[in-house]
Amino acid sequence: MNKTHKVVGAVMAFLAVFVVYIVWTNYSTQTELREAALYQFRDSSARKANTLGHFFSERRNDLDNLLASREVYSYFENESLGMSREYGLWATLVSVSELFDRFMRLKSLGGHNVYDRIAFVDVGGVVLADNSGAFEKQQSVKLSWKEDSFTFSQGEDGGTNLILQAPIRYEGRRVGSIVAWLEMGNILPVLMFDHQSQEQAEFGFIVHGKTVFSPGKHVPDEVVRIVGGGKLPSPGSVETRLVNEQSGEGMRYLVAVTRIGDTPLLWVSLAPEAEVLGSQPPWKLLLYNVLLAVVLLAGGMVSFMVGERNLILNLKIAEAAVQSETVKEKNRELEREVRARIRVEQALHKVNDELELRVKERTATLGERSEALAKEVQERREAEAAMRVLFNNVRDAIFIYTLSGELVDVNETMLSMFEVSRSEAFLLSFKDISSPDNDFDRLERLWEEALQGREAVAEWEAMRPGDGTRFDAETTLVRMDLGGQPVILASVHDISEQKRIQAQQEEHQEFLNTVFEGIGAAIFVFDPERGELVDCNHVGETLLSLPKEHLAPMSCATDYAFKTEAGVKKLLCPDPSDRVSYEEGVLTLSDGTLRQVSRQLFEVHIGGKGHLVQVVFDIAERKNLERKLNVAQKLESIGLLASGIAHEINTPIQYVGDSVRFVKDAFQDLEELIGLYVRSLESSADAGLKEEIEAFREDMDIEFVMEETPKACDRALEGVERVATIVLAMKNFSHPGEEKPSAVDINKAIENTAIVTRNEWKYVADLTTDLAPDLPLVTCFPGGINQVLLNIIVNAAHTVMENVTEGEKGTIGITTAEIGDGVEIRITDSGCGIPRENIAKVFDPFFTTKEVGKGTGQGLAIVHDVIVEKHGGTVDIESEVGVGTTFIIRLPLGRETE
Repeated sequence: MNKTHKVVGAVMAFLAVFVVYIVWTNYSTQTELREAALYQFRDSSARKANTLGHFFSERRNDLDNLLASREVYSYFENESLGMSREYGLWATLVSVSELFDRFMRLKSLGGHNVYDRIAFVDVGGVVLADNSGAFEKQQSVKLSWKEDSFTFSQGEDGGTNLILQAPIRYEGRRVGSIVAWLEMGNILPVLMFDHQSQEQAEFGFIVHGKTVFSPGKHVPDEVVRIVGGGKLPSPGSVETRLVNEQSGEGMRYLVAVTRIGDTPLLWVSLAPEAEVLGSQPPWKLLLYNVLLAVVLLAGGMVSFMVGERNLILNLKIAEAAVQSETVKEKNRELEREVRARIRVEQALHKVNDELELRVKERTATLGERSEALAKEVQERREAEAAMRVLFNNVRDAIFIYTLSGELVDVNETMLSMFEVSRSEAFLLSFKDISSPDNDFDRLERLWEEALQGREAVAEWEAMRPGDGTRFDAETTLVRMDLGGQPVILASVHDISEQKRIQAQQEEHQEFLNTVFEGIGAAIFVFDPERGELVDCNHVGETLLSLPKEHLAPMSCATDYAFKTEAGVKKLLCPDPSDRVSYEEGVLTLSDGTLRQVSRQLFEVHIGGKGHLVQVVFDIAERKNLERKLNVAQKLESIGLLASGIAHEINTPIQYVGDSVRFVKDAFQDLEELIGLYVRSLESSADAGLKEEIEAFREDMDIEFVMEETPKACDRALEGVERVATIVLAMKNFSHPGEEKPSAVDINKAIENTAIVTRNEWKYVADLTTDLAPDLPLVTCFPGGINQVLLNIIVNAAHTVMENVTEGEKGTIGITTAEIGDGVEIRITDSGCGIPRENIAKVFDPFFTTKEVGKGTGQGLAIVHDVIVEKHGGTVDIESEVGVGTTFIIRLPLGRETE
């Protein structure tokens, strides 16, 4: 018995565990199935909201395109110009109406027009025009002042309209709106692909505030109250709501809310909870399974108790046997039921797996289709926008015609090029924008060529119809397909500016050719890569005594020697490293003739390739004039000093003459006295002669004569020395005929110039010198340096004279010093100074601040030429008005000058 009890207990425990496992597996399966159904319901609602979001995004883009149209903005531009409705504004409104009408015909969905009406409304809500035409009588609509709004309204035919509004801004302020009516009853069933079939109890709504719109079948009022009366779940969530139907029994509905794109609209999906999740919740199934398990376990306990009782009491064995057989039969039935339950559970698992797989596949397929559709819509919208921008911003005017010649469209460039509005453009023929001087037969032939598929290009004279202005244009006709329809695309390119530039280039080329041949210099053009002369002008032919045909192929082998200080070069074989340099020298022609010439070499690009251009001037006459000018300038300087030098010589000559006359008179007296002494010696006894001698000596004042005669001789010698010094200084100053540089003592040159110019400064200034005793010799032109010192000292004397009062004297100071590889000369005066604005001009030829007739303006120009150009030195000026001026001259020690 104990063994039997253990077996029975083990079987009961096994049955209990097995029943618990089956109950829990069934509950888990039911829970997962409910979650999958709930996800599918929420995903279906989101896909529908996404589809509506794309649809409304396209409609917003439609309104944006209308806002950007020229016709709409033309109305406010004309209104700001003061145009009235009778003049100007009415035509603009008609063009807006035509634009709306064309736009509505292009927008359709499922055989229905997307838009029921499009209106152009001013800021007061007055309808100015819609797709049916412009309005003379005022109609008004109620507008929202939001940037863009969505409003539902009841249509005249009982349908529900969705009103879209886009504000128009002009010059920073809101001036009106474009309002569009959409018949949602026709459009939404097509968009929803008829998801809300009659066999399903699922409903869909568009909710805006408290406004509820259902695009599908009839919806019970109780369901509408869930959406319109109560608080909806937050977007993206699903909640359960209870509905009390007329029968009095409550019914639970699942409610899913999804926002439609970036609009204020919500998409609400409702479905009975029993149809989506099943009629029984998982907890009830769990409860039923638990009750069944309890019943089974209780039966087992009862069987156990009955067997126990039969064993203990041993009563009614036959009846117990029957009861035992009954219990066994029940156990067999229970086992069969358990096995059937297991088979059902396995089938349920298989169905659940297949359902999950189908749900995933369907979800993935729908997601891919939705993404592909959204991508295609976006790509088409972007392509259309890009093509429209390209069409309106291309620089050529574009006309699109049908094959019969009817104008279909024009771009913004055409409107601006011909100065017409879009509505006026559609009233013009091609002849209206063409000059009457054109060959229209030729244009007809071009049109026929384009119809046959060949590109036709021609130049013609266009004309603006408004003012008759004509301009040159190039027209291209091309046959092409546009939207599946064959059209002729005509592009008009304004070439008037190109023609003008071409004419200017031709005039410029003619001018350059005239300059090339007419300039008084020989011009040679070389190809440095080939080392050949490629061109020359007539002056070059004359200079070399050869025609251009013989010169052009010449190369570096031709021997035309050009001798300069730097050496001998070949005129027709220039070195590219010498470009942008100026040289003077002697050219030896092929017959041995010598010519003084200058040349300058520079690089130009011809046809994208570098060439060398050599300009050669015959400077023989100029050099001759320069020599004459230098002589004239020197003579002018000598003439300027002539009176002063004469005065300087006159003073010592006067006291030389006085001293000589004194010596002559004293000599005559001494000669007479000596005669008396001789007579006295011959007749020493003559007392009267002695008295005569004494009287003569007293009259003669022999002591004075003896004392002054040596002094007179010294004065005469001093005067002669001073005259000789002045004459020597003049000789050293002039250096006539010297053309080559030589070593010069700058200190000695300064002393000589100070002597020569003494008469210019001695009455107005004290001249002091501070000359470096060990100053090295400088290789230079002596005459040129003397001329520079003379000009500056004379200028200093004149400016000091202007700055001192009568009876006073200024100062002129001259110093020298060695600096690096050169010497520095500073000439300072206490004159009136040079204004700052004139410092840069003082070295210009013929610039002077002196009165007319008192200055030629050449003195300081010569200073700059001699110091900078001929000696490679520098000349700087430091000046302060009312205080004085300092000229700072720096000369290199050993420069070989030209």
